[in-house]
Amino acid sequence: PDQPRIAAAAGVKKVLAARPPSAPAACAPMASSSAGDASASAEGLKGWQVTMISGSISGAVATLARQPIQRLKWIRQVDPGQPVPYGTVLRRTVQEGGVLGLFRGSTAGIVRNIPHSSLVYTIYPWWERNIKAALGGEARGGESSFGTRFFAGFATGFCATVATHPLDTIRVRISLTQGEAKLADILSDVGRQGGVRALYHGFAATMVGAGPRLALGFGVFETLKVELQKSDAYQRYPTACKAVFGYLAGLSGELLIYPLDTVRRRQQALGDGSPLARKSVGQAIMMVFRQEGLKGMYKGLALNLIKNPLATGVSLTVNDCVKDMLRPYRRRAEGR
Repeated sequence: PDQPRIAAAAGVKKVLAARPPSAPAACAPMASSSAGDASASAEGLKGWQVTMISGSISGAVATLARQPIQRLKWIRQVDPGQPVPYGTVLRRTVQEGGVLGLFRGSTAGIVRNIPHSSLVYTIYPWWERNIKAALGGEARGGESSFGTRFFAGFATGFCATVATHPLDTIRVRISLTQGEAKLADILSDVGRQGGVRALYHGFAATMVGAGPRLALGFGVFETLKVELQKSDAYQRYPTACKAVFGYLAGLSGELLIYPLDTVRRRQQALGDGSPLARKSVGQAIMMVFRQEGLKGMYKGLALNLIKNPLATGVSLTVNDCVKDMLRPYRRRAEGR
């Protein structure tokens, strides 16, 4: 009489054995991967493909999260007159374009930020490995140092910005256009103002700013993750902890490079029609400082202390979550 039960139990064991391992919860606490191990492979995907996917998703989500604040800040930042209250800028923007007007430039932002984010999260592990090897870190083993992550982030920012700065210029002009903004009209204006050269207005300021921002971002985020990953808070709330680490990483970079961001946005938005566009980074900073003082250099900073650290935290956290969800498939592929 026990034979039917024995047969049924054996059948259940076969079914359970045939099931693939379930994916862990998103952002489950795992060993640090230093922003993604680009040498590992997911099932059917190479390491660089995994980071391209995670970077694309994180870039799109971060863009949508910060775009309303971004647009208000840009409108206020490029105005050379007396600072206008954010409430006034918000009211005018909603009156002219409705609530969706706050998201103007989102499409251009996503088009720019997806390749930028994908490049950043794919290039960074390569730079980290090579800098660590050059400094003798591979022979000693263990995690990368803060300095290794800092210089890897700086080099990553340089490479990614070279490729995506023209898209950023187009996004800024669309976002700052009042009324209906068409991509063809924006490109036509850029062509009249200098063609390809006009697409790289503000490039020097971008390069000076993007390097330190990403250097501090990766350095702070990855270091905090490694140092605190065994803490009780991280084990219980890994996603929340990563979001906090990302915000702190973005905040440190923002305070350092904001004056460069002010100069860059004005050069991009005003083009050759402004004397500012024909100045070097140092000359442009001094010109704004003489005309508007230190307050003008940090115009819009209060909103930026919310926007950019928020976007950095979202981007780093989402990127880690996507890679964590792909981890079981990566392990199965390595085991075959």
